[in-house]
Amino acid sequence: MMGNQVIGDFELVAKIGEGGMGEVFKGRDTMLERDVAIKSLRPEFAARRYPERFRTEAVALARLNHPNIAGVYRFFRHGDQYYMVMEFVAGETLDQLVTRRGALPWQEAIRYGIAALSGLEHAHHASVVHRDIKPANMMVAVDGSLKLMDFGIARILEKMRLTRSGT
Repeated sequence: MMGNQVIGDFELVAKIGEGGMGEVFKGRDTMLERDVAIKSLRPEFAARRYPERFRTEAVALARLNHPNIAGVYRFFRHGDQYYMVMEFVAGETLDQLVTRRGALPWQEAIRYGIAALSGLEHAHHASVVHRDIKPANMMVAVDGSLKLMDFGIARILEKMRLTRSGT
C-alpha cells in the first residue's frame, strides 16, 4: 500500500511505521484537507479477536482530549481491513531525538517528562492505562511539544481485560 491509494476518504501517502499488529501510514484526509496518521491492522489478525482490541484502542483514545496525547479522528472497516485515523504529528520520536542529539539538557528532558506525565494523568483520570510508555512512543513535534502515541496495549479499566498477564 503506497502513494495515491485511496481508502474511503483517505489517501495513503507514505508508510511511516510498522509494529506487531499493523502498519502506520502518513495519509491525507481528502474531505478536510489535512494530514493524518492511518494505522492499519494486519490482515492476518482481522479474523481473530484482534479487531476488538484495535477498536478498544480507538475508543480509549477517542475519549482522551489532551494536548499531550495524539487524538483519534475515526475508526472504520474497509473490506476485510480495519483502520484507525489519528492526528498526524510532524516530528520525530523522543527515542530518535536522543539518538540523533545525545543526552538532552536537563531542562529540556524535564519539559518532556512533565508533558508525558500530564498526558498520562489525563488518561488515568479517564481510566485508560497506557502500559507501554517508552521514548519510541512519544513524538516530539517540530514546535517542541510532546505527544503520547501508540496506546495499542492500553487497558481500559472498566472493560474486560483483553490482554492476559504475561502476554
